[in-house]
Amino acid sequence: MVPSHLGGKGLYFPTLIIDEKFIKQIKKNDRKAILHLYEQSFNVLMGAAVRYKNNDEDRMTIVNNSFLKVIQNIEKYKVGTAYFSWVKRIVHNEIIDQFRKNKKYQELFDFEQEDAESKDEVYAEADYDAEAESLQNMLEQLPPATKLVFNLYAIDGYTNKEICEKLNISYETVKWHIKEARKKLRKLLEEQNQKALT
Repeated sequence: MVPSHLGGKGLYFPTLIIDEKFIKQIKKNDRKAILHLYEQSFNVLMGAAVRYKNNDEDRMTIVNNSFLKVIQNIEKYKVGTAYFSWVKRIVHNEIIDQFRKNKKYQELFDFEQEDAESKDEVYAEADYDAEAESLQNMLEQLPPATKLVFNLYAIDGYTNKEICEKLNISYETVKWHIKEARKKLRKLLEEQNQKALT
């Protein structure tokens, strides 16, 4: 849905056709074309931002920075390919870039070496039968680095190796964060279920 401040009134959107003509309009800073592209891209951009950032200001920063990169790089978009997949790559890269800008970036990935070297436990995927909003609230309670790694892995489908490369961290660190996220989410889910029973 288009945000109300952009005049959105429902789920209907005009068809988005990105062809050479539309790309030229964007490159010429045609306000109408840019606004149309923003309205069409907003849900994809915000959908990713919501999974990674806890407050609206940070989310909008991600959305706007990502959209700016879409506009600046529109000539790199290959006509006829999946536009929204291209936009998702841009927003994920923006999220990772924002995370790297954090001065404590490396500290966020520090953890007890014993934890990484502890026996490699294999956890079955938990059957999280929670509503999406409830799951999002649980994800927001994870530490920033753990949340980032878990979102990239479990929600966005990146492999451990891809996460290592994108974040410039070790394979063991990625595994540790995924394990920690599962452990914390499992605990939060158990607490939620206990509250529901009482």
